[in-house]
Amino acid sequence: MDGAGEFDLSVFGLWPSGEAGAEPAGEVADAPRVRRAVGRLFLELKSADRPSAVDEFQRLLNDLTAEMRDQFELFRRLRASAEALIAGEDEAAAKAARADAKAATDAMALLVRTLEKIDGLQRQIVRDREAAELLAEEEGGDDAIRAELRAVIDAQADARARRLLQSWAAARDGAAVAARDSSGDPGEPESAPGAESG
Repeated sequence: MDGAGEFDLSVFGLWPSGEAGAEPAGEVADAPRVRRAVGRLFLELKSADRPSAVDEFQRLLNDLTAEMRDQFELFRRLRASAEALIAGEDEAAAKAARADAKAATDAMALLVRTLEKIDGLQRQIVRDREAAELLAEEEGGDDAIRAELRAVIDAQADARARRLLQSWAAARDGAAVAARDSSGDPGEPESAPGAESG
């Protein structure tokens, strides 16, 4: 791969674990020094929750990415120094330098292909996480729809029960009034027998 020297390593960054849709982090100035400093400051947490297998795999992929980026830079420097020797006067050194330059280029091409595969795996992890979150939202959405439908049914049933109760009470009150009207007014006393004589 002749274009390995022009390959942009900043395309392949570290992926945050557990964050769906996250893009690779950009190039950090003096990244190897920062990684070493973080490694010295990191505390081992014995009581923390154990990360999932996917998170551990993603962390491994991030570690491999960081290591391969460093290796790529090393081979880039080796190839540059070999090219400087090729331009020199010593034919034996130039011949050895050409072999070194070819080996460095081959190694860089292999690293690029490996980084592309790692990046593909990282993207697949993100897609799988997004799909799992979407499925969980859909299942949760189904439960919410069921609960809302139950609430609507309960409200309609309560309203119908109230209407039926009111119509039953009105019919009962109407029947009582009709029965009272047909038997006479209970408020007027009936005249006693023999009261009309006189």
